[in-house]
Amino acid sequence: MLFISPNNEYPRHYGDIQLDEPSWKLGDQLPEGWVEVATIEKPAVNSDQIAYEDFPTEIDGVMTQNWAVRKMTAEEIERREAPKKAKEKLIELGFSEAEIRAIARGLF
Repeated sequence: MLFISPNNEYPRHYGDIQLDEPSWKLGDQLPEGWVEVATIEKPAVNSDQIAYEDFPTEIDGVMTQNWAVRKMTAEEIERREAPKKAKEKLIELGFSEAEIRAIARGLF
């Protein structure tokens, strides 16, 4: 469950409500100013995109989770590809699969 606090902080969780209102528990009416956010499925993205959660939007009177999609930066793509490129370089240097696995586990 996700919530927006009375100070417009998001995301917040039921434990955050309990910090503000210690007697509150799940199933009780939300304390004044707190808003529950309906969750929706994260959108599918292609291999060079990232979906990230943005501030909720109101849909038909219900605050609803809001996902945005953007292209990955060159740095993010490089970081994603680093393990594959490192393995390719080690293979070019003549390392065996067992040696590469040992290096990856930090057993040297």
